[in-house]
Amino acid sequence: MHTIEQMIRHCDWFKGVPDDAYIELVKAARIKHFDERKYLYRLGDTTESVYGVIKGFVRIKISSIQGQEFAITEFSTHAWFGEYSLSEQPVRMFEAQALEGSSIIELPKRVVKALAEKYPVIYKNLFLDQSDRTLKMCELLSAMLFYPLKARIAGRLLWFAQHYGQEENGSVKIDKKMSQTELADLTSGSRQRVNKIIKEFEAKNILSIHGQRYSIKDMQALKNEIQIKDNG
Repeated sequence: MHTIEQMIRHCDWFKGVPDDAYIELVKAARIKHFDERKYLYRLGDTTESVYGVIKGFVRIKISSIQGQEFAITEFSTHAWFGEYSLSEQPVRMFEAQALEGSSIIELPKRVVKALAEKYPVIYKNLFLDQSDRTLKMCELLSAMLFYPLKARIAGRLLWFAQHYGQEENGSVKIDKKMSQTELADLTSGSRQRVNKIIKEFEAKNILSIHGQRYSIKDMQALKNEIQIKDNG
């Protein structure tokens, strides 16, 4: 099965549609390559597509005029995103940036919207997917507002381990490079404070770092660091 067809047929948004709909989606789809650090779209951009990741990593984030950034989430192989473009709000509220060389499917929103009008199950699928993402967004905002930096770092590392982790010699190796500056962006902390906490985790034998790649040596201990203690 061709890569585009395989991706579209495995996309939760399109579950329950007939073969004719898949054929139309496949015909309309295009593959585009984005180099490392290139943007798929920027804050305020208009767009006419939704996206599926064939290979690579894409970060969704918010940036300020002063250059400050807050990373919301990341998408990797087989993930779809950009569904906000299907609404009547044409301007992007977030930015999408390739973290490494990435191959992306671009699917015109006009085709998706036309098929959704014909097969309302697509709207149902999009609603369920968006509900799940909204819940995760609320959990993230809660953590950013109420959890100390150490817990936020542990939570982000745990998320990466669960989504990109590979078992290796009793540890869970996170299969992506991540600098401490990036981790600071993901947790709204300074690089210096993040560095101090990471060194503490290393000293506790919770994790190890090799060339900007993290290996979680004790998943339970990492989970324990997320707990808010009465003594702060």
